[in-house]
Amino acid sequence: MNEIIDFHVHPLYDFHQDDHGVEISPALFRKDLEACGVRRICGSVIYREMNRSAIPNYEWLIPRMNAQARECREEMGHFYIPGIHVHPAFVEMSCAEIEKAASEGIRLIGELVPYMMGWTSYASAPMLEILSYAGEKDMVVSMHPTNYGDMEALATALPHLKIVYAHLSGKEEQLALMMKHDNVCFDYSAHGADHEGMLRYAIDRVGADRILFGTDYPGNSVVSDLEAALSGGLTCGELEAVLGMNARRLLGLE
Repeated sequence: MNEIIDFHVHPLYDFHQDDHGVEISPALFRKDLEACGVRRICGSVIYREMNRSAIPNYEWLIPRMNAQARECREEMGHFYIPGIHVHPAFVEMSCAEIEKAASEGIRLIGELVPYMMGWTSYASAPMLEILSYAGEKDMVVSMHPTNYGDMEALATALPHLKIVYAHLSGKEEQLALMMKHDNVCFDYSAHGADHEGMLRYAIDRVGADRILFGTDYPGNSVVSDLEAALSGGLTCGELEAVLGMNARRLLGLE
């Protein structure tokens, strides 16, 4: 099997610290994931300070968070593929962040988490302007789901944008979205072990080429989502696609 790529992680995540007080440094972050067999990771920086802040604060918070993702890449090296943040309240700043990332070879936006940053729609005019520019730069956008009407509207409006919605759980609306739109993929972070047979069912409906392994670590377990693939009745080719090759293809790592 080729290298396992966790498409959905969050370095500097600190929401768990009130529960048990463990600070997960980038070094420990990498050590934990490598112990589970993961060889590369993708995702954005999120932490408590950025969660539900006043909207004006994101004009400076987002560039800082994107800089922190770059710092994590410096510490973790080839292991970490950073994802940047954007915000519909700041179109010019967001497009500048995309331009900067693209110039540095960063091709991932997100995971974007709208409810944490005070916005609700991917298909709003400001967000479509930002994501249209991301498509021009051949970026891949990882997104927390909003509602299916909004997700459908985005996929329809920007058919060449590479979209990866998070948290596949096998719902018919999710599968219908993939069947209708070739530019839509899902990662199955946080739901792999919740629904027995879900991956087998989803692959039988839409194929293995648009489903990606993800965990939402450290918010969720790596082991349970990995076990969902390994014990899900997938063929060797399907496992290779889901656990790494799909991410490699989307991000141009091949």
